[in-house]
Amino acid sequence: MTNWCQNRLEVHGNARLLMAWRAAQRGPSPDYGPRIQDLSFHAQLPVPREVMARGYGTGGLPELHRAIQIQAGQQDPTPHLPLERAAWQAAYWGSSRDADDVTFTEGPEQLVLSFATAWAPPIPWLEAVAALWPALNFELRSIEPGNELYVHMRLESGNIVSLDERAPTLQDLQDWGYDLDEESPGT
Repeated sequence: MTNWCQNRLEVHGNARLLMAWRAAQRGPSPDYGPRIQDLSFHAQLPVPREVMARGYGTGGLPELHRAIQIQAGQQDPTPHLPLERAAWQAAYWGSSRDADDVTFTEGPEQLVLSFATAWAPPIPWLEAVAALWPALNFELRSIEPGNELYVHMRLESGNIVSLDERAPTLQDLQDWGYDLDEESPGT
Protein backbone atom coordinates (compact mmCIF):
# COMPACT_ATOMS: atom_id res chain seq x y z
CA MET A 1 0.00 0.00 0.00
CA THR A 2 1.31 3.43 -0.94
CA ASN A 3 2.15 6.03 1.68
CA TRP A 4 0.97 9.37 0.29
CA CYS A 5 3.15 12.42 0.79
CA GLN A 6 1.17 15.66 1.12
CA ASN A 7 2.73 18.61 -0.75
CA ARG A 8 2.13 22.34 -0.85
CA LEU A 9 3.98 24.23 -3.58
CA GLU A 10 3.96 28.02 -3.76
CA VAL A 11 5.10 29.58 -7.03
CA HIS A 12 5.83 33.33 -7.03
CA GLY A 13 6.46 35.68 -9.93
CA ASN A 14 4.99 37.87 -12.63
CA ALA A 15 1.28 37.09 -13.19
CA ARG A 16 1.71 36.53 -16.94
CA LEU A 17 4.64 34.15 -16.38
CA LEU A 18 2.70 32.29 -13.68
CA MET A 19 -0.14 31.65 -16.12
CA ALA A 20 2.35 30.35 -18.71
CA TRP A 21 3.92 28.10 -16.07
CA ARG A 22 0.52 26.77 -15.02
CA ALA A 23 -0.41 26.00 -18.64
CA ALA A 24 2.91 24.18 -19.15
CA GLN A 25 2.18 21.86 -16.21
CA ARG A 26 -1.05 20.54 -17.73
CA GLY A 27 -0.94 17.25 -19.54
CA PRO A 28 -1.72 13.56 -19.53
CA SER A 29 -0.12 11.33 -16.95
CA PRO A 30 1.53 8.04 -17.79
CA ASP A 31 0.09 6.79 -14.49
CA TYR A 32 -3.54 7.82 -14.79
CA GLY A 33 -4.40 7.37 -18.46
CA PRO A 34 -5.08 9.91 -21.20
CA ARG A 35 -7.07 12.39 -19.11
CA ILE A 36 -5.47 15.81 -18.79
CA GLN A 37 -4.52 16.84 -15.27
CA ASP A 38 -3.67 20.30 -13.97
CA LEU A 39 -0.28 19.13 -12.69
CA SER A 40 1.49 16.33 -14.52
CA PHE A 41 5.21 15.88 -13.87
CA HIS A 42 5.29 14.23 -17.30
CA ALA A 43 4.35 17.57 -18.95
CA GLN A 44 7.69 19.24 -18.13
CA LEU A 45 9.86 16.19 -17.50
CA PRO A 46 8.48 13.45 -19.77
CA VAL A 47 9.20 9.78 -19.25
CA PRO A 48 11.38 8.64 -22.18
CA ARG A 49 9.84 6.21 -24.70
CA GLU A 50 12.38 3.48 -23.97
CA VAL A 51 11.45 3.69 -20.28
CA MET A 52 7.73 3.53 -21.10
CA ALA A 53 8.43 0.43 -23.19
CA ARG A 54 9.91 -1.39 -20.18
CA GLY A 55 6.64 -1.05 -18.26
CA TYR A 56 5.84 -0.09 -14.68
CA GLY A 57 7.27 -1.99 -11.73
CA THR A 58 8.81 -4.71 -13.89
CA GLY A 59 12.30 -4.50 -12.35
CA GLY A 60 11.34 -5.04 -8.72
CA LEU A 61 13.48 -4.01 -5.79
CA PRO A 62 16.83 -4.14 -7.66
CA GLU A 63 15.51 -1.53 -10.09
CA LEU A 64 14.44 0.77 -7.24
CA HIS A 65 17.92 0.40 -5.68
CA ARG A 66 19.38 1.40 -9.03
CA ALA A 67 17.11 4.48 -9.10
CA ILE A 68 18.30 5.44 -5.61
CA GLN A 69 21.93 5.19 -6.78
CA ILE A 70 21.22 7.42 -9.78
CA GLN A 71 19.33 9.94 -7.65
CA ALA A 72 22.26 10.05 -5.20
CA GLY A 73 24.61 10.95 -8.06
CA GLN A 74 26.31 7.54 -8.19
CA GLN A 75 27.19 5.77 -11.42
CA ASP A 76 24.40 3.73 -13.00
CA PRO A 77 25.47 0.07 -12.63
CA THR A 78 23.69 -0.89 -15.88
CA PRO A 79 23.73 2.22 -18.10
CA HIS A 80 22.95 0.17 -21.25
CA LEU A 81 19.54 -0.80 -19.82
CA PRO A 82 16.82 1.87 -19.45
CA LEU A 83 15.16 2.03 -16.06
CA GLU A 84 11.63 0.69 -15.84
CA ARG A 85 8.99 3.40 -15.34
CA ALA A 86 8.43 3.29 -11.54
CA ALA A 87 12.18 3.46 -10.93
CA TRP A 88 12.73 6.21 -13.53
CA GLN A 89 9.93 8.31 -12.05
CA ALA A 90 11.33 7.82 -8.53
CA ALA A 91 14.80 8.87 -9.72
CA TYR A 92 13.82 11.85 -11.88
CA TRP A 93 10.56 13.02 -10.33
CA GLY A 94 11.14 11.95 -6.71
CA SER A 95 7.90 9.97 -6.76
CA SER A 96 7.14 6.66 -8.43
CA ARG A 97 3.80 8.11 -9.57
CA ASP A 98 2.59 11.39 -11.02
CA ALA A 99 0.94 14.09 -8.92
CA ASP A 100 -2.48 13.16 -7.57
CA ASP A 101 -5.38 14.99 -5.92
CA VAL A 102 -4.19 18.36 -7.29
CA THR A 103 -5.76 21.70 -6.34
CA PHE A 104 -4.68 25.18 -7.46
CA THR A 105 -5.28 28.48 -5.70
CA GLU A 106 -4.42 31.72 -7.48
CA GLY A 107 -3.38 34.92 -5.75
CA PRO A 108 -1.67 38.12 -6.83
CA GLU A 109 1.64 37.04 -8.36
CA GLN A 110 1.31 33.65 -6.66
CA LEU A 111 0.01 30.15 -7.33
CA VAL A 112 -0.46 27.62 -4.55
CA LEU A 113 -0.71 23.95 -5.45
CA SER A 114 -1.70 21.19 -3.07
CA PHE A 115 -1.13 17.63 -4.25
CA ALA A 116 -0.14 14.15 -3.19
CA THR A 117 2.83 12.06 -4.33
CA ALA A 118 3.77 8.45 -3.68
CA TRP A 119 6.16 8.03 -0.76
CA ALA A 120 8.21 11.23 -1.10
CA PRO A 121 8.14 14.83 -2.32
CA PRO A 122 8.98 15.60 -5.96
CA ILE A 123 12.36 17.21 -5.24
CA PRO A 124 14.17 16.16 -8.48
CA TRP A 125 11.19 17.23 -10.58
CA LEU A 126 11.04 20.63 -8.87
CA GLU A 127 14.78 21.17 -9.33
CA ALA A 128 14.40 20.50 -13.07
CA VAL A 129 11.30 22.70 -13.40
CA ALA A 130 12.87 25.58 -11.44
CA ALA A 131 15.85 25.49 -13.80
CA LEU A 132 13.44 25.77 -16.77
CA TRP A 133 11.63 28.73 -15.15
CA PRO A 134 14.39 30.80 -13.45
CA ALA A 135 12.25 33.97 -13.30
CA LEU A 136 9.89 32.20 -10.87
CA ASN A 137 10.51 31.39 -7.21
CA PHE A 138 9.33 28.12 -5.69
CA GLU A 139 8.69 27.03 -2.12
CA LEU A 140 7.77 23.41 -1.37
CA ARG A 141 6.57 22.00 1.93
CA SER A 142 5.92 18.27 2.16
CA ILE A 143 5.03 15.78 4.87
CA GLU A 144 4.80 12.00 5.02
CA PRO A 145 4.56 10.87 8.65
CA GLY A 146 4.73 7.13 7.84
CA ASN A 147 8.33 7.61 6.70
CA GLU A 148 8.96 10.34 9.28
CA LEU A 149 9.62 12.87 6.54
CA TYR A 150 9.12 16.64 6.47
CA VAL A 151 10.67 18.77 3.72
CA HIS A 152 10.88 22.53 3.28
CA MET A 153 12.65 23.63 0.09
CA ARG A 154 13.07 27.05 -1.56
CA LEU A 155 14.36 27.69 -5.06
CA GLU A 156 15.17 31.09 -6.57
CA SER A 157 16.62 31.89 -10.00
CA GLY A 158 16.56 28.18 -10.82
CA ASN A 159 18.70 27.19 -7.82
CA ILE A 160 18.08 25.66 -4.42
CA VAL A 161 18.56 28.32 -1.73
CA SER A 162 17.44 26.14 1.18
CA LEU A 163 16.54 22.51 1.77
CA ASP A 164 15.47 21.19 5.16
CA GLU A 165 14.72 17.46 5.36
CA ARG A 166 13.86 16.04 8.78
CA ALA A 167 11.29 14.14 10.80
CA PRO A 168 8.05 16.09 11.33
CA THR A 169 7.50 17.71 14.71
CA LEU A 170 4.19 17.45 16.56
CA GLN A 171 3.51 21.03 15.46
CA ASP A 172 4.15 20.10 11.80
CA LEU A 173 1.68 17.23 12.08
CA GLN A 174 -0.96 19.49 13.65
CA ASP A 175 -0.35 22.23 11.04
CA TRP A 176 -1.03 19.68 8.27
CA GLY A 177 -4.25 18.49 9.91
CA TYR A 178 -3.02 15.16 11.23
CA ASP A 179 -4.86 13.80 14.25
CA LEU A 180 -2.03 12.90 16.60
CA ASP A 181 -3.92 9.73 17.59
CA GLU A 182 -4.30 8.67 13.93
CA GLU A 183 -2.01 8.32 10.89
CA SER A 184 -3.96 10.11 8.15
CA PRO A 185 -4.73 13.82 7.66
CA GLY A 186 -8.06 15.17 8.81
CA THR A 187 -9.19 12.08 10.70
